[in-house]
Amino acid sequence: MKWIITAVVLSSGFCWGQTRYALPLIKAQPELTVPTMVARNGIIYVAYRSFDWLHRSEQLQVISYDLISRKGLLHQTISVPKLSGARASEKLALSRDGETLAYVETGSPVLVLLISAKSLSEMRRLQSLPFHEDNDRYEAGPSHFYGFDDEGNLCFRSSTRTKPRFLCVNSSDFKVVADTEASALKQRIWRVLNWNPTTKRLWLENDDKQYWESGEPTGEELPSIVPELDQGAYGLGNNDLLAFYAMVSKGTVVLYRSHRNQALELPCSPSPYGISNDHSYAAAVCITQPGGLPEAGGDRVLTSDFLLIRSDGPSVIWRQKMSRLGAGDRNYYRWASAVIEPSAGNVWVVAPTRSAELALYGVAVHE
Repeated sequence: MKWIITAVVLSSGFCWGQTRYALPLIKAQPELTVPTMVARNGIIYVAYRSFDWLHRSEQLQVISYDLISRKGLLHQTISVPKLSGARASEKLALSRDGETLAYVETGSPVLVLLISAKSLSEMRRLQSLPFHEDNDRYEAGPSHFYGFDDEGNLCFRSSTRTKPRFLCVNSSDFKVVADTEASALKQRIWRVLNWNPTTKRLWLENDDKQYWESGEPTGEELPSIVPELDQGAYGLGNNDLLAFYAMVSKGTVVLYRSHRNQALELPCSPSPYGISNDHSYAAAVCITQPGGLPEAGGDRVLTSDFLLIRSDGPSVIWRQKMSRLGAGDRNYYRWASAVIEPSAGNVWVVAPTRSAELALYGVAVHE
């Protein structure tokens, strides 16, 4: 394995050309939920619950917007299961053929909603997941939605009492088409860092080996040179990985590609915050803290910046002051994610804000 390490200093003047504007979100309440987003070919799709003055919700707002022309395309309101209080949505995904959106909430009550990308109208829904059988072998815990695989199936990760479990259902009738438990894993304590439903491969936190869904090693390894805490990772293809590591006010972004590893050192602690469809760009929210005991203010955030990272490097090409947002309750919480959409010499960055709007940035890319 070969390592290349670079370092970056984030100064206040580190910013390439950009334009910024806002996209208002009708009936949005950011303190109760954050929008989920997905983009392709310059079109962004946004879905979020709306709430009344009593913090009750029974409607989902779905919009489409053209980033290039800056024009709203469609807006639909869809009835969803009623609930009260903050709500975390799992993900909004777009099928490979661009025809179907999948909006998923895996907390109770469960909602899997398929939406036409052309009309934004509901196609069909599922209000339970095939994870919680009446069998002591399984736990009734939160599941994680990973999106569509190459065959148009909806793929989820859950767990048995001791092992990860990977399951895909047909998007036409919601019948199970794949169900694999990583029974060969020897670890008794584990956390899945990244899973690719198409290649059936996964990485675990604090583990240098790649595994098949069955738990057998694939033979690929990612020797770690950074002792920091794993913050998350994005898969960049069959075996490629972009991993984020953090300690107090410093961190590292590591690219693993074709048995060659490149590390970017940062003067802040990064958390992953989005990736482009073509995997060429990723995002992180990077913070600094004074350190020390929490009761003495050691966990106070001093600075918080959005970093746009070119995956092939990796290298930081743009930064913007921004806080990491999330929503949910003490039982079920999800961090938000930005959308990154390369288009015609620019990279569009769309991020949630603390107001009822999205912040849209057009970042000029210098090759």
